[in-house]
Amino acid sequence: MSQNDLRNHLICVLKNGLVAKTIAEKTSIPPDILSRFKNGKVCLCETDADKLEKYLSLVQIPTSI
Repeated sequence: MSQNDLRNHLICVLKNGLVAKTIAEKTSIPPDILSRFKNGKVCLCETDADKLEKYLSLVQIPTSI
């Protein structure tokens, strides 16, 4: 997955209720790096990108109640 696709997926998950602090804790990516990545200020190193991609692939966003 490209950095832009990963960023868009992260933004989508955050908009649907998951908290960035939780993602940072679960992936061991520092919250400030995750925030800068989300805002397009930095790219993640390959290791962090892999961890984030794997974590986000496990997230299920409900489509209806």
